[in-house]
Amino acid sequence: MSVNGPRATARAARRPEPRRPALAAAAVALAATGALAVSTAGLHAAGAQSTDEPSVWDGVYSEVQAERGRKLYEASCARCHGDDLSGANARPLAGESFIRDWGGLMLDGVLTRARTMPPGGAGSLGEEGYVDIVAYVLSANDFPHGEGELTAARAGEILVYGEDGPDAVPNFAMVQVVGCLSREERTWFVTDGSEPIRTRDPEVSAGDILELTRAMPLGGNTFELMYVFPSPDPYEGHRVEAKGFLIRRDDAGAADAINVTAVASLSPACAP
Repeated sequence: MSVNGPRATARAARRPEPRRPALAAAAVALAATGALAVSTAGLHAAGAQSTDEPSVWDGVYSEVQAERGRKLYEASCARCHGDDLSGANARPLAGESFIRDWGGLMLDGVLTRARTMPPGGAGSLGEEGYVDIVAYVLSANDFPHGEGELTAARAGEILVYGEDGPDAVPNFAMVQVVGCLSREERTWFVTDGSEPIRTRDPEVSAGDILELTRAMPLGGNTFELMYVFPSPDPYEGHRVEAKGFLIRRDDAGAADAINVTAVASLSPACAP
């Protein structure tokens, strides 16, 4: 039984180009940090951004494996996530929502999250069962199948991204930027901002991640900061990191915005 339809074949035919070296490795290591992905995902993401790592477009699971995963999903997951993975009492696992949640991260982050399910029964489906369910989730998102089966060990080497390509950060994704904090009347901005980097950690960076953040170069972007609390008055003119949900604006000349979860000073001076 095939779990991939004609739409999957069409999407595979226009598979995005491999990731190009667009971001500094020190910055990119931040992409996989966070509450769900503090595993090998964080380390592998650093390499994935600057090398041709395998991706979900490379046929990383088999049809047979996805079929096994479908049966497990229907028995253990569909009640919360929906028969069609569109979400019922939990987050969707297919379509734009899947890419928004996981695009730019490594596939072992998805597996790590899967292992915490179902509620009250974390780990109850066994390691192979969870990997099979992830394979089914890939098939339901029309990522092409291959001959070999997905494994837990290999998941940490596989990058997730959508049709727009590996460098695209989805609208409403949680991101982190570094730049100069400024204010125009009552509106705060990050100017000379870096490219937005995916993150799953909404809090201020700490430890080794903070050191990597301090090493990130500035860029040419401007971001309006929305719903900043508490007020970042003490950091005006500082080099800062800002985290939150990216809001892309279509209006010409309008700065993209970040719905803020954290702002922190990296240095009392800021120069491009």
